[in-house]
Amino acid sequence: MPSRWWCVLVAAVATAVAAASRTRDMNDSTYYECDVGVVPTREWTDEAVVLVDNSWMSSSLTIAVAAIIMNAYMGVTVYVALVDEYSMWPELAKGELSACLEVWPSGHGSDISEYVDAGSVLNVGPLGVTGRIGWYFPDYVLDDYPYASNFDTMDVAHQQLVFSAFSNTVYDGPSTWVTHDKDICACNNWNLNVVFTESEEELLELVDNAIAQRRPILFYLWTPHQIFSKYSLVRASLPSYTDACYNQSVICCDYPPDNLLKVASPHTRDDNGAFRFMQLFNLDNNAQIDMLSDVAYHGKSINESACSWVQQNTAVWQLWVVERDNTKEVKLQVVLPVVLCCTFALVVLAAVVLGFATHQIRQRRRMHKINVELELQNKQLRSALMGSDTTDLLNAPAESIIHMLQTFLQDRTWTEKERARLEFAIGMIASRKLYAFNEAADVADNIESDVKAYLFDQILQKKPDVPTAPGDVVSVSDSEVPLDLDMSLLNNVDEWDFSSVDFVMKCDEGGTNPFSLIGTYCMKHHSVFDSVPGLDVPKLRRFMGTAVKMYNDNPYHNKMHACDVFQAVHWMISVCDSVVQFQPMEKFTLLFAAICHDLQHPGLNNNYLIATRDELAINYNDLSCLENFHVSTAFRLLTQASFNFTAQFSLQRWKEFRSMMISCILATDMAKHVELFSEWKAITTSGANFADAPTRLKAMMLILKCGDLANVARPWEQCYAWAHRVQNEFFFQGDKEAGGAFRSTFPPAHLQMETAGLDVSPFMSRTNANIAKMQLAFAEFVTLPLFESMQKVFPGFAVPVARIHENIEMWGKQAGGGVSLRRPALQAPASPATDAASAAAVPDPSASTAKLKPSSAARTPSRKSPARQSQSRAKSPATRSSRRSTRGTPTKK
Repeated sequence: MPSRWWCVLVAAVATAVAAASRTRDMNDSTYYECDVGVVPTREWTDEAVVLVDNSWMSSSLTIAVAAIIMNAYMGVTVYVALVDEYSMWPELAKGELSACLEVWPSGHGSDISEYVDAGSVLNVGPLGVTGRIGWYFPDYVLDDYPYASNFDTMDVAHQQLVFSAFSNTVYDGPSTWVTHDKDICACNNWNLNVVFTESEEELLELVDNAIAQRRPILFYLWTPHQIFSKYSLVRASLPSYTDACYNQSVICCDYPPDNLLKVASPHTRDDNGAFRFMQLFNLDNNAQIDMLSDVAYHGKSINESACSWVQQNTAVWQLWVVERDNTKEVKLQVVLPVVLCCTFALVVLAAVVLGFATHQIRQRRRMHKINVELELQNKQLRSALMGSDTTDLLNAPAESIIHMLQTFLQDRTWTEKERARLEFAIGMIASRKLYAFNEAADVADNIESDVKAYLFDQILQKKPDVPTAPGDVVSVSDSEVPLDLDMSLLNNVDEWDFSSVDFVMKCDEGGTNPFSLIGTYCMKHHSVFDSVPGLDVPKLRRFMGTAVKMYNDNPYHNKMHACDVFQAVHWMISVCDSVVQFQPMEKFTLLFAAICHDLQHPGLNNNYLIATRDELAINYNDLSCLENFHVSTAFRLLTQASFNFTAQFSLQRWKEFRSMMISCILATDMAKHVELFSEWKAITTSGANFADAPTRLKAMMLILKCGDLANVARPWEQCYAWAHRVQNEFFFQGDKEAGGAFRSTFPPAHLQMETAGLDVSPFMSRTNANIAKMQLAFAEFVTLPLFESMQKVFPGFAVPVARIHENIEMWGKQAGGGVSLRRPALQAPASPATDAASAAAVPDPSASTAKLKPSSAARTPSRKSPARQSQSRAKSPATRSSRRSTRGTPTKK
C-alpha cells in the first residue's frame, strides 16, 4: 500500500481520538457571566432550548430572567428568537421553537383551540402575571370625588360632576391601538370624548403633566406597566365583562382579565431538566413592574435589570431548578466507542479500495498517453475559440467575443497593421459604439456651424462644447452658508464602517435633520458649494431637509437607507476621484442622486407593481417604474420656487444636470444590472478613458449602484441588521401577494392593502424564508463580482470587498433555512457603550419566525403593537404598543 494511505489511516485514528476526548473538553466551557451568587451544579451539556421573545418589554425581561438562570445555573445553552406572537404557534408545534413564557390568552383564542387543545403545543401552566386593560386615574381624585371609581353604578348627577372634573375626556394611545372605548361611552350614554394621542410616549407625558399639577385625568392603560411604580393609580369600574358582551358587534362592557400562560413544544419534554424548569418558572406583577421600572426610570438595560432580579431573589428561583437526568450521557458513553471502532474499520477499507483504484488509473493513463495528449490539445483549442472553459453567470456575448479576440491577439505574431485592426475591433465592441454617430469624422469639419449645431441637437440630443456662459451667477460661498454642523454626529462619516442607522437615530434624538447635516458636510467636503456655478445653497439645504420627510417608514427603503447610500457614495467619490477626476457638477449630481434615489418608495418592487397593474406601472409603461418615479418626484419638488436651487443654472447646465440625474438613478434598477455590469467590464477590459465624459458618466452610474448595494459590504453587525430589514419588507410584499391580512401595525398605511391571486415571490413567504441562503446568493453572484470589478480600477474598493468576503463566510455558517439559523444567547453587557453600539444592529422584531437574535439584553427593541383579543383575532379588545425608543425606553404590557 502506498505510504500516503498510511498517512490517511493515521489521520483517521487521530480524528477518532480527538472525538473521543471531546466530552472531557466540554467541562472547560465558560458559563454565562452574570453573577448569580451560586456555583453551577451541572456539567456542561449540548442540550439547548429556543425561547420566544415577542419583543415587547415585559416579554423580553421574562425571557432574560429564564435564560440567565438556565445558562448560569443549569448549564443549558439558550437561544432567543424574535418571533411575532401569531407566527410562533406552527413553529412551536414543529419543534423549531422550544417555548414562549408569556402568552396573553385573550388574544389567542383560536390559536389555543387549534394547537393547545389539539395537543400539538403544550400548556405548561400560568406565568403568575395577570394583565388587565382599563381606564385609570390618579388616586388623589378620590379626595374630592370618593365615588369616582364606580362608573358602572354612579347616578347621573355624580356622573356629570366626575366627567366634568375629567374635562369630559378619556385619553387613549395612538389610533392604531385596537380599543372599544368609544363603544363603551356610546352604549352607556356617557358624555365622554375619546382623544387619541400620537404615541404611548405622548400619553405618558400627558399623565406626568397632569399629576405634576394635581389635575384629574382619565386615561387608557394596562398592567403590568412601569408607571405603576411611579404613581398610585385607581382603575375605574366599568360595566362587568362577560363572554356574551364580547360576542356582540358593539362591545359595551369592561376589558377582560388575562392570566398569562406559558406554552412549549412537545419536543421540549425530551430536555427533562429544562422542561421541568419552565413548568415551575413563575413571576408576578410586582416582579415585572420592578424590572420595567429599572429599565424605564433607572437607565438599566434589559439584561442588567434581569440580572439584578436574579441576584436579589436567589431563594425564589432555586426552587425552579431540578437536577438533570444523566441517562443520555451514560448511553452515549457506551455507544460512542462502538461507533468509533466501526468508523475506523470503514476508513481502513476505504483506504485499501482507493489504493487499488489509484494503481489501475495510473496503468490506464500510461497505456493511453497519446490519446490523452490529443484530447488536451483539443481542449486548448476549444478554450481559445470559446474564451474560457467556465461560463460566468453574468457574462454577456460581447465579453466572450472580446476575450476570444484578445486570445488571438496574444497567441500569434501579427503584422503591425493586423494588430492595429484587431485592437480597433476590440475597442469598438467594448465601447458599444458600433452603430453610433461618428462625431469625430472629418466631414463634420466641413459642415457650417449652425447646421452642425442643429444636427447635434436633433440627432445626438446634445449641444457642442461651449465655454461657461458669462451670465452664470456665482454660487453662495462657504462663508455664507450657515452650516451649524454637529461634528460629534459625523466623527466617522469619512470611513467605510460608518453606521447610518446610529447616525439617523442620534439625529432624531437631538431633533437634527439627518439629510441637511450629512448632505452639507459631504458637499462642503467635495467643494461643491464653491465650484458649481449658479447653485443656490440655501434652497439646496431646504430641499434636503424636505426630502428626508418624503421617505416612507418602510422597514428597508427609508431615510436610514438613503443616508447609508449617500455616505457610501461620498466615500466612493473620495476613493475614485484621483483616477476619474470628476467635474464639480458630476460630484454634485452624484451626491444629489443618492439623496433622491428612493424618494417615496412604497416598499414594493417593480414586478409587483407590474403584476397588479399599479398606476406607476401604467404611467411608466412597465419600464423601471420605481426608478422613473423617484426621479420624477425629485424634479417635481424642484419645480417649486422655494426648493429650486437650479433656477440660476444656464440652460445647458440644467440639461446636463438633469440627464446625469436620470441616468444615475435609473441605473439602480436591478433589471438593468447585467447589461450595465457587462458594459462596465467591457470598458475597463479595454482600458477606461475617464477623460471621456460618457465614461465618467458610466463610473457615476456604477458608484450609485454600488452605494445602493453598500449594506451587503458593511461590517457584519450592520450587514446582518440590513438583511433583516430587507427580509421584513419582502414579507410585507409576500403577505400582499398571498392576500393575507397584517397583524402588525408597523407597516405604513400604503402597505396595509390586501392583494389576492398572485404567486408569492421567491424569499418573500413567511413560511419558507431562508434569509441566509438569500443573502449568500445575492452577495456571491451580484455584489461581490460588481465590487471586485470596481476594485480592479479603484484599489480603495479593497475595503468593502474584504467586508463582503467576511459576510459571505458568516452567511455561509448560518445557511440552513428558516428558524434553525441560531446564534448563542445572552452575553453579559460589557459597557453602556457596547449597548449603544449594538442597538442599530438588531433586526426589526415585527417580522417573521425567521428572525433570530442573540439573547443579549444589550439591544434596542423595535416597535410593535399586537392586538389582544377576547375569543379570536377578529374581535380584539385592545392593542398595546410596544414602543421602545432608541435609548431603551419601555412601553408594552
